[in-house]
Amino acid sequence: MLEGYYIVENTGVVPAERRFKFKSLKAWGYDLHLGTIDGREAYFVSKAGTREEGETYSENGREYHISETQREIPKNARLLARIVIERGQPYLEFWLDTEEENFPLAKEDPRIILHRFWTERKFNQLERHVGSVGLTTDFFKDRVFVKSIPLPYEEYPPKVRRVLREVRDVHRDMTGFGRFVFQYFGEEDKAHQYRLWWLLPTIHLFDVEVSNEVDKVLAMLD
Repeated sequence: MLEGYYIVENTGVVPAERRFKFKSLKAWGYDLHLGTIDGREAYFVSKAGTREEGETYSENGREYHISETQREIPKNARLLARIVIERGQPYLEFWLDTEEENFPLAKEDPRIILHRFWTERKFNQLERHVGSVGLTTDFFKDRVFVKSIPLPYEEYPPKVRRVLREVRDVHRDMTGFGRFVFQYFGEEDKAHQYRLWWLLPTIHLFDVEVSNEVDKVLAMLD
């Protein structure tokens, strides 16, 4: 992509940590419980649908007892998550921040959670076109079927310009950071020919609404 491209870019610090709603935790595939860990009161998670209230079980040498499965984030608490890189591998860490203390919930491979989350929600564009996942995640989509020269912005049709506006809105209103590189080659047999590369902060893709919007934008010219 060395010529004839159009860039939509919002620069700044790549966010690694943010707050999430309860529906995002559910979308990742987890249930949130109040109970005890080795006899001490705590909040913790399990894979959705695998544990019940009143159940006691052991995992990784620790004993868990579930007193109550939560239907929402507890009052005066926040669900927080961040992306970290350790020994060249990305991880999603998330925890519950209450007025009294922080309760670590899990540390997982973000690629596995995103795959599970996107598959369940049928975010097919994200699944199909994701490249690498770290502090940022990139998407690459190539819909060029006939070799030709990319067109200048002035020759973009209204529908293509609308895609660029939608990308600006995602950067401005949802992610605060992003780089979208686009080439447009016109239409062939009533199909738009284009190539794009999109870089976004990974942590925001764990938000149901953000992933839904990015998936829709990636599908707009199909």
